[in-house]
Amino acid sequence: MFKQATTIYIILGVLGISCSQDSSSKELKSPYLDQKPPGMTAELFAPGILSTEANEFNAAFTPAVDAVYFTVTTDSGQDIMVIEKQNGKWQKRRQAEFSGRYRDVDPFISHDGRRLYFSSNRLLKGETAQEDCDIWFVEKQSSGKWGPAKLLEFPRTPGKHDFYYTENLDGEVYFSIFGEDGTGDLYYITKNQESIKLQHPINSKYNEQDPFVAPDGSYLIFTSNRPGGLGSADLYICFKQTDNTWSDPRNMGQNINSEKYDYCPILSPNEKYLFFSSSRSGSGDVYWVDAKIIGRMNSSEN
Repeated sequence: MFKQATTIYIILGVLGISCSQDSSSKELKSPYLDQKPPGMTAELFAPGILSTEANEFNAAFTPAVDAVYFTVTTDSGQDIMVIEKQNGKWQKRRQAEFSGRYRDVDPFISHDGRRLYFSSNRLLKGETAQEDCDIWFVEKQSSGKWGPAKLLEFPRTPGKHDFYYTENLDGEVYFSIFGEDGTGDLYYITKNQESIKLQHPINSKYNEQDPFVAPDGSYLIFTSNRPGGLGSADLYICFKQTDNTWSDPRNMGQNINSEKYDYCPILSPNEKYLFFSSSRSGSGDVYWVDAKIIGRMNSSEN
């Protein structure tokens, strides 16, 4: 009897430990492709799933976190891919239904999930050649699928590349324009549809691109290859001041930036994680870091 009771207690103990471990492991997972959340130092996101030996960048999740859209560069061009969650399980990547024929990059999903914006060199009706990328969008249909791609008429800069659309909850839009010399500058569009070039020291004589504005408009993160960085291009951040101006840009530091090209910042829908892209592993991959690092940078500035 003693031996049987002991055996039962041992079994129950093992089961208890097992259940405890399972519960703990579940708590460590995030809804973002079931990955373990990062700390205050950037980590590779979803290795072998989203970040592979191919060249991937961007990570735009739907508000419900049931799909992520990203860009993949191949020998044939650039396409937008998607990984979706179906019946509680993440599926294999596939080409987004609106992509595949043209150069499609930089997906951004509106805060209500009804639109997906992206940059593309696709042709307008009646055109025979398109030498630049403009901003396009698709809208969610009643079927749950995306509708046909439509050109975003404003902003549009013929002959120049318009990339990396982002917007805050007040409807202010930020994007980057690349001129004929290949140098990028950051612009924003007010709610009154006025396009304004951001001034120095945000824009400089160097390359500025890939702006991401916080949902509440409190900070702006972008990529620049200006001198003084850690690599060929770094992520910089500036904060909105009480007089409605931006603070001087600050390099986001070695917990995020590397000696390589770091670009494409975007926040997770729950605002807990900052995603970005980097070539530090040799090809493009997506990384993520705890978004608390942004608040700490703002606190250390004041």
